[in-house]
Amino acid sequence: MSVVLITGSAGLIGSEAGLYFGGLGMKVVGIDNDMRAYFFGAESSTAWKVDQLKGALGENYDHHNVDIRNAEAVNTVFEKYGKAITLVIHTAAQPSHDWAAK
Repeated sequence: MSVVLITGSAGLIGSEAGLYFGGLGMKVVGIDNDMRAYFFGAESSTAWKVDQLKGALGENYDHHNVDIRNAEAVNTVFEKYGKAITLVIHTAAQPSHDWAAK
């Protein structure tokens, strides 16, 4: 089975990409460390989106709570899937704003 690895998989673009490629039958490997919760508090957490991806894709979604700045942890994920990775989508970013009313 082809694997798509998506950084920022619990974000808006990453999660939609995961649903799309998962719908095509690909195994989706998500990397996301939920920095929104760190920056903006628990109410801004994207954990619900990870749960939604797991529910929608079942065993075809494998989530890794990894900070992309941690090269060793990222390399471990790449080593796990090796040549099965046919696509990498990089959507991880540091959250810099929040549109929620303060």
